[in-house]
Amino acid sequence: MKLRSGAQVAHGADRRIAQNPKTFQTIAKHNALSPLLMLPQEIKNRIYYFVCGGQMVHIFQNDVQHNHVHGDNTVKLSHATCVEPTTEEQIQREFDSAEPDVRNVWNVPAAEGRHYDCHEPPPKQKRGCPKPNQLSLTLLRSCRQIYLEANTVPYSHNTFAINCNDILERFARNRCQNKQNLAIRSLYLNISVSHGSSVNAWSDSINKAVLKRLNNVQRLNLTLGQLYCMCSVELCGYEGSEMTERQAKMFKNFSKLPLKKATLLIDDGMFLIHLDHHHSLDHHEMEQKYRWTMKQKQEFSKDVRDVMLRR
Repeated sequence: MKLRSGAQVAHGADRRIAQNPKTFQTIAKHNALSPLLMLPQEIKNRIYYFVCGGQMVHIFQNDVQHNHVHGDNTVKLSHATCVEPTTEEQIQREFDSAEPDVRNVWNVPAAEGRHYDCHEPPPKQKRGCPKPNQLSLTLLRSCRQIYLEANTVPYSHNTFAINCNDILERFARNRCQNKQNLAIRSLYLNISVSHGSSVNAWSDSINKAVLKRLNNVQRLNLTLGQLYCMCSVELCGYEGSEMTERQAKMFKNFSKLPLKKATLLIDDGMFLIHLDHHHSLDHHEMEQKYRWTMKQKQEFSKDVRDVMLRR
């Protein structure tokens, strides 16, 4: 029995089946003969998890050239499963244990640009062929009973990764049922900031999308991408304590969530890009004056995580 849209099933399937005893009897007879549906619910839940869960799923706009266009509701969202082999927890342990006083360590290379390759759009396939880097949801379309038992599994057992505040808002807003938002337990946000206005934009999106719509998140992985440019440093005062306080306040708002686990990495790999010779400060001078040391990054990460987890 083919599945129609999720909204139709969620709102009308049970009522229609109850009103039509013959349909109910036919479905019950068919399901009774299914080896899958005859299994105990605990075993079926594990099968649903292995088929539809256990992945990090990157959410992006189909047109990657407009990945950061603000307010463009005409571009649909798509997804791709993560290709990064190491987990956020593994990188967090490496980040926390990095020795800050050896060879003037500024960063942990393994934490920089980790998911860059994951943002590529899914490759085009022939019609009817599965896409290798997308979740397979075919099982949910097989019958109503499986759909009703497993329709929240893709939301509750995957980590959704987002690197743009506008996409975060659209993702939370586009769920056809509120229970899908409430089912989401794990979230990864790659937050890039270069000046005060970008912090404000992310703070606003976090409040609208996460704290109000995705407020059952229990596992939160964060990457703070510090983007340095002459505008952000010379005009916006990136190096000032006010900017640090804004970033800390933005993250500490996550303490309103029922978090059980949290990671926070700081990626400032943009310092590896040489400055243009027209800049008033050379690369070394700018690095010495504005870049956070490894110790500062570790302390900031630990303090914020302690607040988010209410430790």
